[in-house]
Amino acid sequence: MAQTGKTRKPPKKSKSVLKRQRQNKKKRAHNASALASLHTEIVKFDTLLKAQDIEKAKKFLQKLSAFVAHLSSRGILKKQTANRKISRLYLRFNKASRVKAQ
Repeated sequence: MAQTGKTRKPPKKSKSVLKRQRQNKKKRAHNASALASLHTEIVKFDTLLKAQDIEKAKKFLQKLSAFVAHLSSRGILKKQTANRKISRLYLRFNKASRVKAQ
């Protein structure tokens, strides 16, 4: 027994659902912006390493690892993801400094 020609309207959304949607949209935009700035900083770090500027890269790495930890504490990155990123950045730095020393 199929319905004949009648379509059901979707249920109305409550005020709280609409507010939550607005909040999520703003939060998503903020998080995306923070991750984009993180990627930009990582690219800057890579250019310092390619230029063999180890002293500047060392100072920049300290700021960069603090920034990654900050994103972790704000909940933008998970703790393990942040630790993995920091670890890989230090590995890259150590490899570049060894190459420069040789």
